[in-house]
Amino acid sequence: MTVHDQPPLPAVGALMLDARRDRVGEVMDVICGRVLLRDPAGGREWEAFPCDLTPATASDALRARVADVNDQAARSRL
Repeated sequence: MTVHDQPPLPAVGALMLDARRDRVGEVMDVICGRVLLRDPAGGREWEAFPCDLTPATASDALRARVADVNDQAARSRL
């Protein structure tokens, strides 16, 4: 892949699907060609390469919200 073939960098605030981790994240920043993502519900950031990212579909975003609700429900039972 040459410099001209690289995917465009996503905008801060965009919801992206990280295919390598199968996770949806909100773009927090782009530093040195790497994208910093965070779960839309919060938590720790992780790094991803732009080539591993695609815009999250409505289905991807819903899956992330359902996972967060399930996590909260599981924690409330403890």
